[in-house]
Amino acid sequence: MNPSPRGWELIVIISVLVGLACLSTAVRIIARIKRRTGFGVDDYLCFVAIVLMLGMLIELILWCTMGGTGYHMSGLDARTIVVFRQMFIASQFTYFVLSPSIKISFICFFRRIFTTKPFLRFTFCLNTFIATWSMAIFLSCASTTYIIVNQVFNVAIDFVILAAPVPMVWRLHRSWQDKLALNAVFALGGFVCFASVYRTVVLFYINLDDETYTIYEATLWTHIEPSVGLVVSCLPIIRGLFPKFTPKTQKKQIGASPPRSSTIATWAGSTYYESSDDRTLVQEVGVIGGRTWARQNDTLDLGNMRTTADTDV
Repeated sequence: MNPSPRGWELIVIISVLVGLACLSTAVRIIARIKRRTGFGVDDYLCFVAIVLMLGMLIELILWCTMGGTGYHMSGLDARTIVVFRQMFIASQFTYFVLSPSIKISFICFFRRIFTTKPFLRFTFCLNTFIATWSMAIFLSCASTTYIIVNQVFNVAIDFVILAAPVPMVWRLHRSWQDKLALNAVFALGGFVCFASVYRTVVLFYINLDDETYTIYEATLWTHIEPSVGLVVSCLPIIRGLFPKFTPKTQKKQIGASPPRSSTIATWAGSTYYESSDDRTLVQEVGVIGGRTWARQNDTLDLGNMRTTADTDV
């Protein structure tokens, strides 16, 4: 069976989105290698998400070519309808794993940047909750009720993830312009929240008497949401590949032979200089909890704690 016009639209649009997600992930890998920050759980979850996203794309192509997606149900035979429903269930189970993978990847990335104990405890509990919920949904029957309940959960969690880093960013001892710029990068996740909300709405557009035709929008947004989410999760890491703009008011020389450009900033009450040439952070004065620390090569050493910075915070 040839795909319907609607089926072709789905295949083309979603192929482009998946291609952008793959490109973003590839650039993310280049950024990690170039900056030598090392791969973390957030990166590995992105790799898992890409594999699942490609799997969903393959399922979509089969769904359109063998399941009659985009055709009116009245014009399909019984066997095609059975294949349609089988592919629908398969794609939903893939989505049940894909969606939490991207959400947990976001949170693990935040954990690499913000290392205060309250934030780490909060995000650990959030990750545990997401993983437990997703496992319960995956093991349950993929009925319409479960799909809608899971989507409402996704919307709520997306807003929590969007808001999680905001208080931490505004506590940084940087200029308000820097804080606003960093929040703007994280705020791109707002589109993921919009996609989640809209997907919840279009799920109610499905008419079970003609589901092969009316499922078009729900299918489209089921793929838009994770694709955009994966692209957004890669943007903060990709940002590190480009030179950071440094206002002249923030420049300050270090010693008799200063680097070509440097900025002064503070973290948790301490002052350090950041060289934008070799990204080396030189400690001037810093005492946290009675212990001195040094931050060099994007790495913060505090006693027995070691944290790698992923963005120019």
